[in-house]
Amino acid sequence: PDPSDQSGRTAPDGDRDDSKSQRPDEQLLTGDTATEVKEAALEKYPGATIQRVETDSDGVYEAHLTTADGKRVTVEVGKDFAVSGEETGPR
Repeated sequence: PDPSDQSGRTAPDGDRDDSKSQRPDEQLLTGDTATEVKEAALEKYPGATIQRVETDSDGVYEAHLTTADGKRVTVEVGKDFAVSGEETGPR
């Protein structure tokens, strides 16, 4: 991959950058929307570290995080900022 590529899909050393969107059809969230999604995810997983928050190709938001005990989780958040689902494992 081109190290100047700002999509974030891979870092220059070839490792994935979890702070960037991994798919071209999903966009990082900013502002109040990002804050609301982070708050919803952290309410479900207190003490977790948020890697990124973004739109989801299915029309909801996603918070990608690492739980306090080291598990990788994707928390799905609806437009009402309520947690609507989750997936575990790398993503």
